Amino acid sequence: MQIDDVRGRTRALLSGETTPSGGGAFAEALTQMVQNVNSDQVVAADQIRALAVDGEGSIHEAMVAVSRAEGSFRLMMEVRNRIVQGVNDLLRTVS
Repeated sequence: MQIDDVRGRTRALLSGETTPSGGGAFAEALTQMVQNVNSDQVVAADQIRALAVDGEGSIHEAMVAVSRAEGSFRLMMEVRNRIVQGVNDLLRTVS
């Protein structure tokens, strides 16, 4: 593939003239990761709410759920940062 072809495709994608082909597995993996992070956040919020409002559950389980949610969120943000950095590097290389 020629550099001009890559530049043209990149410009077309950025302008919205075309849609990317392939990459479905990557998009599905990202979607699944975001859903898992959301699920961890919901579980942690439910555990905290049950402990604070209803007085049910254990503080240990609530803290484990919060810690898990925090860790998964940090991992998701790191993946996002790496993707953004990679795209920026690619765009710098292409232009």
